[in-house]
Amino acid sequence: MELKDLRYLLAIRDTGHLGRAAISLGITQPALTKCIQRLEKIYSAKLLLKAGRGIHLTEAGLLLCDRAQKIVRELEVTQRDMSSLAEGTAGYIRLGAAASAAEFMLPKLTGQLLRAAPSVQLEIKVGLNDLLQSALREKQLDVILGFLPENGEEFLSIPLLDDPVVLVASKDHPLAGIHPTAEQLNQYNWLLPSGGVATRQWLEHRLLGAGYALPRVQIETNTLASLRLVIAETHLLSFLSRRVLEEQQSAVSLVEIPIPLLVMPRTFGLQFHSWSELSPAARKLVFIAGKIWDYQR
Repeated sequence: MELKDLRYLLAIRDTGHLGRAAISLGITQPALTKCIQRLEKIYSAKLLLKAGRGIHLTEAGLLLCDRAQKIVRELEVTQRDMSSLAEGTAGYIRLGAAASAAEFMLPKLTGQLLRAAPSVQLEIKVGLNDLLQSALREKQLDVILGFLPENGEEFLSIPLLDDPVVLVASKDHPLAGIHPTAEQLNQYNWLLPSGGVATRQWLEHRLLGAGYALPRVQIETNTLASLRLVIAETHLLSFLSRRVLEEQQSAVSLVEIPIPLLVMPRTFGLQFHSWSELSPAARKLVFIAGKIWDYQR
């Protein structure tokens, strides 16, 4: 039995006439008759009976039409789904995102992705960059949206936008609006991520190299994003994304303390193993991200 035989039988049911069914299918009536004979031989049952100038289906014919309708419909849905997967408009993406990228990049990226590919499913893991890279290394993630390491040769990287990290404090902080000396800076405690985080390591190395004391960390956290209000309500210093600082000025009363020495250059982008290992849906995500931020141009 071929799928076309079932389609032909459904056409006969819909038209109630062999001749009209043959015309609608674009085949000859003898070819259609042979199709019915083939089906009747396969199922050892009479499928059609003459009724005046027309025909009607037997009980066996009605049962086969009912099953054929389901088979044809399911195959049509499968064909559409397979096409969507191939085009990247459907599928499953495991995306890792650094906290700051999740806050100011992910909403725009997911919004455009879901408009372009409404059937795509996303599993999003927000975490520290080193943990995300470990998950990518173990192939627990498909793509990372986060800051690109300086020695990023392990994975394929696509830069998207620059996002320096800067010294910040409450707008009411005694150091706000001035360029503090080392002695002034050393008077205050800090709120920083754990010692294994790259931004803190960079900050400590920079301070020591310039003759400053190591920061006295009073509060240590695994995410600065949710503790910005703590910085705003205290005299603690911290080290945050300049972009997040600028975008959140109206919501959180934080300011940048202008010390060029402590401006950490950082580029956000995408990381993945290789283009050939990405699913069509993940490739679409990468393509959309490139169009949104257009870093190269």
